[in-house]
Amino acid sequence: MHSTLLLLSLAGISAALPGPRPDDVRSPCPGLNSLANHDICLRSGKGYTVPILTKCLASGFNVGPDFALIVGAAGIGSGKTPLGLTFDLDGLDHHNFIIEDDASLSRADASTGDNHSFNKTIWDTVLNYYTNMSTATIPVAAKAKYNRVTTENKRNPTFSYGPTQFVLSYGETALYLSTMGDPVSGVAPIEYVRSLFEEEKLPYELGWRPPVKQINLNTLGAMIAELNVGNGEVVFEGLILGESSLKAVFRSLDPITGKIIVKIVVCSG
Repeated sequence: MHSTLLLLSLAGISAALPGPRPDDVRSPCPGLNSLANHDICLRSGKGYTVPILTKCLASGFNVGPDFALIVGAAGIGSGKTPLGLTFDLDGLDHHNFIIEDDASLSRADASTGDNHSFNKTIWDTVLNYYTNMSTATIPVAAKAKYNRVTTENKRNPTFSYGPTQFVLSYGETALYLSTMGDPVSGVAPIEYVRSLFEEEKLPYELGWRPPVKQINLNTLGAMIAELNVGNGEVVFEGLILGESSLKAVFRSLDPITGKIIVKIVVCSG
């Protein structure tokens, strides 16, 4: 452990986890929260811009500017002051607005009243698929993801799962496999994945490093298609999974028709 921390220090990497302060805000996304907790992204969780997000996603996860740009634009659109071209992480809680959707891997549906907080009971249903496994893989991750969809579809009378949510749901799984493992093979050590979700911490001390290969729309789109093959979920008619559909949903376009999806967002406070 001490030698690992020394090597990290010499490389200019901090394994420390400052974590959120009382006035800091966080999102329903464990990846963004982890970057903020390590002060790689703004620790306050406030005042994010596209350039700030692009820089910290590249530094923390080796995410390409193409994906960072559309995530940042979506974040601004979900914020309380979109004309100010900034957003706060807690603004990403808006239901069905790019980041937050039903059937999350680690959060409850919006209909429960708390779609923001980590939910151990839900997360355990995902972990159960990895029993006696040391690494997460695309075929198993795909089945765990689909189980979340079928579970919430049965018990949530207001369950929302159209083509946009279909793509984003696979994107959530592709992101954790890519950031904690390999953006091509999708193989990720379970202990890294648990650190990300359960502690919202980057597992430097366990040996994790940002992936060497850049994560971008192309790699994520390819993995989304592989994940779908892995569980056999029926694809919406006319929907072609890949880079183009992923790009469309983050631009608030219907991934089948390409038409603008009109969303009405009511902000309180």
